[in-house]
Amino acid sequence: MPGASYWAFISYSHHDSPSARWLQQALEKYEIPRRLVGRPTPAGPAPKYFKPIFRDRTDMAVDADLAARVDNALADSAYLIVVCSPHAAESHWVEREIKLFRTKHDASRVFSVIVAGDPEHGKDNCFPPSLRRGEREEASVHSEPLAADLRAIGDGRRGTLLKMCAGMLGVGLDELVRRDDQRRRRRLVSITVASTAGMAIAVALATMALFARNEAEVQRSHAEGLIEFMLSDLRKKLEPSGRLDLMDGVGRKALEYYDAQDPSHLDLQSLARRARALRLMGEINVQRGNLTDALESFKSASATTGELLNRSPNDGQIIFNHAQNVFWVGEIARQRGNLAEAEASFQRYRSLAERLVSLNPQNDDWREEIVYADSALGVLYLAQGRAADALTPFERTYPIVELLAQRHTDDLSRLVDLGQAHAWLANALQKLGRLAEARAHRDAELNVYRSVLAKDPTFRPAKFSTIVALLDRGQIAMLCDDMEGALADFKESSRQAETLLINEPENMDLTGVVAAGHVDLGEALLDLGRVEAARTEQARAHSLLTSARSRDHTVALWRNYNDQATLLETAIDARLGLHSEALALDESMLSRLNVSKGSEVNTEPFLLLQRCRLQTGDELIALGRGEEARAEWTAIVRSLSGPLGGFEPQLLIVLEKTDKRLGQFEEASAVARHMESLVLPAKQDQPSSPRVN
Repeated sequence: MPGASYWAFISYSHHDSPSARWLQQALEKYEIPRRLVGRPTPAGPAPKYFKPIFRDRTDMAVDADLAARVDNALADSAYLIVVCSPHAAESHWVEREIKLFRTKHDASRVFSVIVAGDPEHGKDNCFPPSLRRGEREEASVHSEPLAADLRAIGDGRRGTLLKMCAGMLGVGLDELVRRDDQRRRRRLVSITVASTAGMAIAVALATMALFARNEAEVQRSHAEGLIEFMLSDLRKKLEPSGRLDLMDGVGRKALEYYDAQDPSHLDLQSLARRARALRLMGEINVQRGNLTDALESFKSASATTGELLNRSPNDGQIIFNHAQNVFWVGEIARQRGNLAEAEASFQRYRSLAERLVSLNPQNDDWREEIVYADSALGVLYLAQGRAADALTPFERTYPIVELLAQRHTDDLSRLVDLGQAHAWLANALQKLGRLAEARAHRDAELNVYRSVLAKDPTFRPAKFSTIVALLDRGQIAMLCDDMEGALADFKESSRQAETLLINEPENMDLTGVVAAGHVDLGEALLDLGRVEAARTEQARAHSLLTSARSRDHTVALWRNYNDQATLLETAIDARLGLHSEALALDESMLSRLNVSKGSEVNTEPFLLLQRCRLQTGDELIALGRGEEARAEWTAIVRSLSGPLGGFEPQLLIVLEKTDKRLGQFEEASAVARHMESLVLPAKQDQPSSPRVN
């Protein structure tokens, strides 16, 4: 790529961002066949990868110099790829970028990718004016730009990718397809040797390649059967292992197969399988912390299953598949803190679950959907600070989960579901201050997971759930002033979590939980006066959360974990006498929490705000700014006015400390007596360790 900084510049309308994003990622990840690397191309020797590809939303921030920087990037790009659609055809910026590129480069280096609209003339023309035949003739440009059709009715994803790569390499498409197929066959052999799962994917790929050459009905039936195997039996075997890479391969190969087909030729079963493949890709992206792409997959899958449901409103399997997509759309909304949107989706999910049960009340899988729907609503209510409302669905579903576990004693997933039912109850009871009951459910939950792991020590869902349960039981121990018990649970949770993370480095769900465990452990160590050990835990948590949030900063849970890690950092700084540094962090976080907090008490953001106010006041006192400190503490008391039974235990601990700092010792004693009434039954004669304040 002599003289150019980028292999290609992707020009597109913001309406076509998903297609542009896919195109950039596909081009940069495409490994050029080994025998072509180093060959001369119109832009220089062929590389191993086409990196980098310029796309404005990934390569620069929006600022006053945006136009100039785009112009520079156009000049420094070997090729221009125009994402063509009716929106692009009307975009002033796309047209400007084409014209500017042509002033610097030959027209043969302009490629087009159709994503929507009509390639011919008409009101839905997808080509910008400079790419239309009449405009080219007027401009005396006689070469036709290389064009690909990303739509399923055109080249599809693979065909589009290979066309673009062939154009940039300056080789015939047939040659690149042939070499790409040779490479695919070599990879199939490697996968076959590597594992049974790889063999299944290889067989599917070989069958799909055969089908691409010969659409005979027998071969189509065989390919569809293998797709079904990949999305059902093979997925079930891969999922417990946590192997996102293999599951990703299953989903992508299934989608590649369907992208190569004419949608009008797909029957209902094929459309349903394609929707399931989309859902699989969405679930993988959720675990990888890429909620934007996940939501795109779930919405696309939901559109398909919704249409299928309109055609067959009483087909249980179609209702089930549509319900999963509806749930995931709501779950992403919940993870992003859009709780009203999430509740609407979860209510629709529950209605679909009720339709399933009405069709076949004896189907245990259908009954379990009611459990999942109620649990999703309960978790949402907890996030809204509505612990009493959450307890109702949790109590309603527990007997169902217990019965299903007793009926299917060999089904380890149902046993894990029983452990989760205990977890849901424990979460609500802890928020309500019923600590003894919450602790009992945590113990029961851990016993369930131990029984599962005794049967299969490698069963990943039980291992992951154990990590979370230990963290939650440690938090109850801290509320009961049992610091040694909390420390033991936090240490064991972190040990198991770090071991699991070694094999799942891309699992951002797990990464977030591991980070939370290090924060909890750091807080326990700091309470016991072990400052340097606490700093080590905080640093590890910060590193993990930086990785997770770089994937998707919109995840509310990771934002909360990050705030907890920051509070731990300021508390450590304070212990070391770094009061100015601690105050700067506290005030920065306080200004953000004051803006973003909702009106609901007993929510995580509300608790973080009060804790931040408490620590900010402490730093102000240390710096001799007593009046400002008193104002922060008074704000806490004002926010926590009302019956003590209306606040969760963690807020009561903040309130007691605040009353003491304000010299309101009678009020502090009342809070302490109330906490003692919650704590004593849960202690069960366990020795307590004094807090280091």
